[in-house]
Amino acid sequence: MTRRLSLTLLLSAALLPMTAHTASYDCTRATTATEIAVCDNPGLNRMDEDLAVQYRTLLNQLPPRRADALRDDQRSWLTARNSCGADVRCLRARYEERLARLNQY
Repeated sequence: MTRRLSLTLLLSAALLPMTAHTASYDCTRATTATEIAVCDNPGLNRMDEDLAVQYRTLLNQLPPRRADALRDDQRSWLTARNSCGADVRCLRARYEERLARLNQY
């Protein structure tokens, strides 16, 4: 019985880091209502990850001036996203808008 419990605890500990990074940031360090809501919602998690991948890809492809504009645009978007607080519908709308906007670059 002790060996089985030890194995279960070991496996559980091995899986913890994978679940802590479900969003594009470390969810164990989420402090704002927005970050916590994104971490707690699987759909928002996926959107956040997709957005982060698309954003990084664009940054690497754009010439310097356009990349700077994209960074400024991202900062503005983060402010709008964060104004949603923990409102999942608001957050989903902000992510949908941002993903659509990134697709226009």
